Amino acid sequence: MQNIKKGLLFIIAVFIGVAGYSQRASSLIINEVQTNNVNGLINKNGERVAWFEVYNPTAAPVNISGCYLTNDSLNLKKYRIIKGDHLTKIEPHQRLLFYCNSDTRNGVDYTNFGLVDSTANYLAIVSANGLDIIDEVKVPALGEDISWGCIYDGDKASRATLSHVTPNALNYIGSESSAEQKFKENDQYGIGMALTAMSVVFTALLCLFISFKIIGKIAIRITAARARRAAGVPKGTKVEPVETSGEVYAAIALALSLHEDNDHDYEETVLTMKKVEKRYSPWSSKIYNLRETPKKN
Repeated sequence: MQNIKKGLLFIIAVFIGVAGYSQRASSLIINEVQTNNVNGLINKNGERVAWFEVYNPTAAPVNISGCYLTNDSLNLKKYRIIKGDHLTKIEPHQRLLFYCNSDTRNGVDYTNFGLVDSTANYLAIVSANGLDIIDEVKVPALGEDISWGCIYDGDKASRATLSHVTPNALNYIGSESSAEQKFKENDQYGIGMALTAMSVVFTALLCLFISFKIIGKIAIRITAARARRAAGVPKGTKVEPVETSGEVYAAIALALSLHEDNDHDYEETVLTMKKVEKRYSPWSSKIYNLRETPKKN
């Protein structure tokens, strides 16, 4: 019984841990950077400044508040992202743009450092403890209105100079076929789809069967443990079920049969008819409708 409880607690702890890990900022990625913005993106103050994009590749919202941004590998706590601003919450597979103009009075998305357009730049996202680096990049010197980052959003291995500048948008805007289109092209008759669907159904049924089997065994063990406690039998002693003799079953069957037979009376098919002495209905008699004459004293 104790082992079962420990197993359930372990499973719950694993689920909680996975859910908590998926919502941490440790998975954030520097997705795109532009250091030499001449004719590109304009911020809310009408300025064209350097910027970089932070991407959330997970399936859960991530709050970047409390973390640090820096362009100096020797000063990891250069700019702390304040808490309590709705902008710091990055939805699944979405982006947050930071402007690098050394002026934080315009909002949480404006850093206190700038980026140099003529040389390489260092950028890093640091966890709230100010020690662990979540993601860091060394951006090469870029020409006018050119950006550098992940060709495919969230793919660190594909970092290179981008063919298009795409702030707050998909980095790859090519004409490559989607996964659905590729699947349709490779499975024109739907055989693969049918096999996949059947595999999913049978896998689900198998999982349900295994789950019910395990639950049944657990229920049997719990019932046996309760029976031992009720009987005062020490733990570990196997309690044999009490066998009922055939005479007991015969007596029960006979009692049920007699009970069913006595439920109904046996009646003869003889009808007895008698004449009604009163030919009028007592419900319509005048003596019940007329008011009684008052008696004189």
